Amino acid sequence: MKWTILLLVLVCLCVACKPGNDESATPAPKPNPVNVVIKPGETHQTIAGFGGANRMWGSQSLKPVEAKKAFGLNDNELGLSIFRVRISSNKSEWPIIVEAVKEANKYGVKVLACPWSPPPGLKDNKSDVRGRLLPENYKAFKDYINEFIAFMAQNGAKIDVVSIQNEPDWKPNYESCDWTAEEMINFLKAPGEIKGAKLAAPESLNFNKAMTNALLSDAEASQKFDIVAGHIYGGGLAPFPLAEQQKKEVWMTEYLLNLDTGNAGAAKWNTYSEAAKWAESMKMLGTVHEAMTHNWNAYIWWYLQRYYSFLGDGEEGTTNGEVLKRGIGFSHFSKFIRPGFVRIGADSPSTTPLKITAYQKGGQLVVVILNREAFSVKNVQIGGWEGSTATAYTTTETASMTRKDLEITNKTLALDVPPGSITTVVITKQ
Repeated sequence: MKWTILLLVLVCLCVACKPGNDESATPAPKPNPVNVVIKPGETHQTIAGFGGANRMWGSQSLKPVEAKKAFGLNDNELGLSIFRVRISSNKSEWPIIVEAVKEANKYGVKVLACPWSPPPGLKDNKSDVRGRLLPENYKAFKDYINEFIAFMAQNGAKIDVVSIQNEPDWKPNYESCDWTAEEMINFLKAPGEIKGAKLAAPESLNFNKAMTNALLSDAEASQKFDIVAGHIYGGGLAPFPLAEQQKKEVWMTEYLLNLDTGNAGAAKWNTYSEAAKWAESMKMLGTVHEAMTHNWNAYIWWYLQRYYSFLGDGEEGTTNGEVLKRGIGFSHFSKFIRPGFVRIGADSPSTTPLKITAYQKGGQLVVVILNREAFSVKNVQIGGWEGSTATAYTTTETASMTRKDLEITNKTLALDVPPGSITTVVITKQ
């Protein structure tokens, strides 16, 4: 009995000593803040937009209900502001994309049209695959592009930008055309002029700097095109100071990640875990962040409607037209950073794992925060911008656009950033 009483006394003493039972105990201190300083006076590039591509071959094209989800700005819509389509080498295929282009126009979306090959009759091998555009047909190809632009306009579909050639330095066994930098320079300088749309070049496979800078270094050729364009397959994510010096926009016009499911014999998309898919999406979002830090003006993903993309296509366990997690992740840029926003300074400690960029237009500031690590970053404090309201939107593997209103005190707000996440903070002056 004596031992039982003693044991009860000890248990009571232990319970009474627990912090949760001590009303006077102080809460655990917050970790040291990660201070992010916004610098509105430090301005960089003006954003042209974030986008995705139409189906390039076959008869499938973006439908109105899908266009609304891709280009709209309401809940569960992605706010894409650039739409990439193909200039077919066969005129009979041009009508296929008219409806999709008109839908993009309806939302004020810029439309970029790119050829994979000139008409076979203009090439040395008379084929859609490989071969070269004959120099004597340079003007004829310009006329062909002009005819495409005019056809679309006559059908109520506006084309804003055209390119000379998709991936001129890639030699595939499908529709394509081989170009050297010298050939493209000669094409630009040849008689004839592309009218009715801006011109982008060279659209190389991995933003081949030698090819791009060759076009920019020829004074006459450089005056003939407006936008420096390229892809980032295997490399190419870097600044283009020569383009900036000439005040040309830099557009990343194609990139694709799909866990290599397009390769022969590869595992199917629906066999991968959601964690693996989201990890690859975070990798893609990292390239968007890096492109922005290099002063690029636009970032355009490959097919916007595919099982591995922004909208489902009915394959690999997706529902046709459903908004996918990868699209929601991308919309943290596309939906909030609209054309005309300017990237501004956002300084953070070199030791933080967070990737942070900031953008402003009028009285609105948008800060995008990427955390690709497996741990949270606590007490992130954003200061240097005067605002009345602040809202954070966060997407992780398991959450989509979770909204949280934040308090602003002395021009500073604080938030915790979860692991494997992208967060967009919108701060507005009223």
